[in-house]
Amino acid sequence: MNTMKNLTSVTLGTLAAILGLGGRALAAGPQPSAVDFRFSPPEWQTAICLPDDPQKTLVDRNGELLYHYNQGGREFGTRVGVRAVENSKWVEQELLSPRIPIVRTHRAADGLEILEETFAVTDLALAPTVETNQTKPSRNDLILVQVTNTGREARRLQPRLVIDTTLPFAFEREAQRAQVNYREIITTSLKMTAVAEEQGPPRAIQLEELAIPAGGRATFFVLFSAGDSVICKPDTVAGAQAARERAVKYWKNAPLPFDRVQVPDPGVQALVDSAIRNIWQAREIKGGLPAFQVGPTCYRGLWIVDGAFILESAAMLGAGRQARNGVAYELTFQQPDGRIQVMPNYSKENGIVLWTCVRHAQLTQDKAWLQAQWPKLERIAEYIRTLRQQTLTNSSPRDDGLLPAGFPDGGIGGVLDEYTNPYWNLAGLHAFIQAANWLGKTQCASTWQTEYDDFMAAFRRAARRDMKTDSLGHAYLPIRMDGQDLPQRGQWGFCHAVYPGQIFPQDDPLVAGNLAMLESTEREGMVYGTGWDATGIWNYFASFYGHAWLWQGNGKKAAQILLAFANHAAPTLVWREEQSLRGEPFKKVGDMPHNWASAEFIRLTIHLLELDRGDELHLLEGLPTEWTGPGMVTRLRGVATPFGPLDLALRIDKKGKRGTLSVKPLAANCKAIILHLPGGGTKPLSPQRGGTLVFDL
Repeated sequence: MNTMKNLTSVTLGTLAAILGLGGRALAAGPQPSAVDFRFSPPEWQTAICLPDDPQKTLVDRNGELLYHYNQGGREFGTRVGVRAVENSKWVEQELLSPRIPIVRTHRAADGLEILEETFAVTDLALAPTVETNQTKPSRNDLILVQVTNTGREARRLQPRLVIDTTLPFAFEREAQRAQVNYREIITTSLKMTAVAEEQGPPRAIQLEELAIPAGGRATFFVLFSAGDSVICKPDTVAGAQAARERAVKYWKNAPLPFDRVQVPDPGVQALVDSAIRNIWQAREIKGGLPAFQVGPTCYRGLWIVDGAFILESAAMLGAGRQARNGVAYELTFQQPDGRIQVMPNYSKENGIVLWTCVRHAQLTQDKAWLQAQWPKLERIAEYIRTLRQQTLTNSSPRDDGLLPAGFPDGGIGGVLDEYTNPYWNLAGLHAFIQAANWLGKTQCASTWQTEYDDFMAAFRRAARRDMKTDSLGHAYLPIRMDGQDLPQRGQWGFCHAVYPGQIFPQDDPLVAGNLAMLESTEREGMVYGTGWDATGIWNYFASFYGHAWLWQGNGKKAAQILLAFANHAAPTLVWREEQSLRGEPFKKVGDMPHNWASAEFIRLTIHLLELDRGDELHLLEGLPTEWTGPGMVTRLRGVATPFGPLDLALRIDKKGKRGTLSVKPLAANCKAIILHLPGGGTKPLSPQRGGTLVFDL
């Protein structure tokens, strides 16, 4: 998860460029997007690697290729870029489209327009879905540079290749290549003439002169080739252009779960599609199985809590069988005494894994799988009971009946008497009891309900003791039992206890007080100072917070939070874990692209449209008003729910006066479908028959 790491404004000219549309196409649509990246971080990095790719190549805001993370004594040991002309100005950066990670960096100079397109070559003889322990497959990345002379006179340019590396470097002029780290090779379509600059690690290699007639255009490329078998292809401009077209075709045909979610806001749609792609780009083959991962650098792995939501989002998109490998991976951390442990003093992992397994079984409708895992889950539950018993004999009077002191995470370090571990273990037992009833284990459910009730009673006693009041008069429960922190700090555990934990009734005053306190901290539409940076924004906390409001019945608030979440993305449709407020000195926390953020954006977008509440499915509870304009269409196609795949279509008439909702039948365990009307109130729909409802807007 986001364990403590070092704390280490820009918009696109048009959203149409992101979507691969012309300006006219966007203008012709029903409504421009509400997503304009107004709170984008001032710097970012974008993944261009393939799905399951072992080489996680990144491109920064300036268009430089980033390699060798955490090597050579710095964040990236090697950076490779192009200087087509001195003193060019950065204009903007975009993707070719949300589904196609060709990063397009635009620059301008006097009378010149420069476009650098950076992408992974997709047609080498590599198999990214096959793990090779002894060899690294061939993998090439390409910067395709196009310079247009908009002036009235011919121009002669002196382009340079810039290689900034702290790793071993050699320039081999006769071979027309540069070598980094003894094995990676950098070539270019222009002749390399000399090392023009060498000031420490950055080296500028002079390339041959480039002549461009008035009104004309010139193209060249730089190629980074890696792997145990280095293949320096393509080696001509025509070959590079053909590689670009093959990359476009590759991504258009990539077997990713696109088209499950369709919303009328093109900016939100772009972020959903990009989030899906990024999750699969970060994935990797380990032990012969696909392993979902949080990010490409400092979070290149799967943590228990991050994984819970990444795996849930994959299952929601219909990739449950792929997600199952990740669930099985989490269960490999079970110890002989039954506990799940990846990190010490992090007992919440037990409750998280209980919830993860139950939710996965629900979304895949697989009781047999859940039954097969049941002995493991029972051992986890027993360990939670053991931990609770330890609190009755240890030296702390604060944790009695709850859990021993632990690491809160998410903004609070140390081992303390705190509430994130109790929150998640209550949530885990709550899910475990649901699962026991689902499997017909009524005696088991009754036994654990007694344990849960006792656990909850202990929580209520402690909460009454530890309640505080903030400066605005909001009663709230801090995460640290001693209250020695900002009220909002570390409240991710509380939000998860509300949803998906579902441990509080909807009218609980504790929930109302905590949410009011969090709302009072909002800056840029987001909760401020809840993460590791007390003066920043934890981007995907927005989903935790939005889900809590949604579960409490405030779908309108949840929809507003989704938009704020969207507007904190970079123009290349990715998020960093945490960032500073716009206009303040920039501090960055965590990975980028951060795919817990990707998963949370997918989850919140879908749950605004469908949310299971017990044995009922509630629809359009958080539908944004902006998605009900004339002619707009919203669809879910086969999105996984505990009641089977959901097919839903909402069509708004041409006048924007009426909506028509169509729903296909669901499984017998769904007892009711409840449509939430835009003006308030609800309408029922038969779950086993499905059907159509027409309503006024």
